[in-house]
Amino acid sequence: MRDVLEQVTILPDPPSFIVTSRLADERLWAEALNLGAYDVLAKPFDSTEAMRVVGAAWRAWGGPARKERYKT
Repeated sequence: MRDVLEQVTILPDPPSFIVTSRLADERLWAEALNLGAYDVLAKPFDSTEAMRVVGAAWRAWGGPARKERYKT
């Protein structure tokens, strides 16, 4: 996780990164957020929570504006 997040954060326009783990706990959540992750989702996924987190990350990254910008 650390290596991926370090690589993502050096991008000029880094995407919102969501960490997933079947062993998600407060320590992982704190570490992930401190390294630049948007959020942590525990497996197995609750569909409502997964949609909420992914939607929020997409909007935070500028998803709606990006969608309009790249429409063909």
